[in-house]
Amino acid sequence: MRVLISGAGVAGLTAAYWLRQFGIDTTIVERAKNLVTGGYKIDVRAAALGVLDRMGIGETIAAAATNMRGAELVDKTGAVISTMTGDEFGHRVGDDLEIVRGTLCQILRDQVPDVEILFDDTVQSIDNRPDTAHVTFASGAERDFDVVIGADGLHSRTRRLIFGEEDGFRRDLGMYLCVFSVPNYLGLDRMEMQYAEIGRIAALWATHDEDSAKACFGFAAPPGSVSLRDRAEQESAVRRVYADLGWEVPKLLEMMSQADDWYFDVAAQIEMDGWSAGRVALVGDAAYCASPMSGQGSSLALIGAYVLGGELGTAATSAEAFDRYDSSMRAFIRTNQALAVESARLMTENLGKGTVELSGSDVEATIARATKRITAASNAIELDDYVRR
Repeated sequence: MRVLISGAGVAGLTAAYWLRQFGIDTTIVERAKNLVTGGYKIDVRAAALGVLDRMGIGETIAAAATNMRGAELVDKTGAVISTMTGDEFGHRVGDDLEIVRGTLCQILRDQVPDVEILFDDTVQSIDNRPDTAHVTFASGAERDFDVVIGADGLHSRTRRLIFGEEDGFRRDLGMYLCVFSVPNYLGLDRMEMQYAEIGRIAALWATHDEDSAKACFGFAAPPGSVSLRDRAEQESAVRRVYADLGWEVPKLLEMMSQADDWYFDVAAQIEMDGWSAGRVALVGDAAYCASPMSGQGSSLALIGAYVLGGELGTAATSAEAFDRYDSSMRAFIRTNQALAVESARLMTENLGKGTVELSGSDVEATIARATKRITAASNAIELDDYVRR
């Protein structure tokens, strides 16, 4: 079997690892010129930790964890109104851990040194034939594969080519998210600071002994009100929404235009009745993005890639593997997507009543309730042992 994976992120690299365990010839195509490192910090919980352990890298991942020491909740003036531990603030219990996304990807890449990765290229078209998937790349190359896996994120090109335009599957949650790097001028060391009110959040954090910190903004706005392709419009929206805030926000807004790692996107989910068609299947955010507001995106990518890779490695046909993948994951995905829907509801339901600044106790109580929901959802699947099947 020959498999092409579009996307060298968490889902794509994990799928490649498990396909190789079954001797499947695997190629990854990635639009970036190199493996993307750095980025935001993400959480890995419960069943997803089991995937890492099965890969033999659980201890390696734990050693590379951010180990955030704590979080300070502030009011509009910057006065500290509450403090929390890093794990409390991040909804982590037991062995749950947090790691920078790029660090996780590098560790995953190290597990598949023999997998061909076509950097600086993309899938241009897929002819989804009964006997093969004929792929044309943007570089002009053409190749045949038995299976194509789209692991190319929320705005998946693979999904658009095979299933149709994104608007048919994307459910906007009424929030926009923005992250960019700034100098660590406060000298934060594994610490986070956050201001929160109904409808908008501003945060600043840095991992251990770093020269840079991450500025993070999340705010409510009608779907489609900010272009996802125009950075100038995005910056203008952020400045407008946060113009009246104190604390460190004015300084962060001043530094915003100099950021060379700008991230801005809508908080959205992908809802599909099926994740495969013919010889093409989707995994991770491309198939069932839960949005960052779920706290489970990377865990879903790890688990979904494990299940899809295991089913392709043990089923008699790709069609059978895709059916098993869907039946194994469907209820788990619904449960985890519900987390983000609830988080978005809490941030948007009372916007018409004006600015409602959240107290320290409000934030703590909200986080505690969310932690219970996330813990239950992250354990809501039992993984099959495909190697021993």
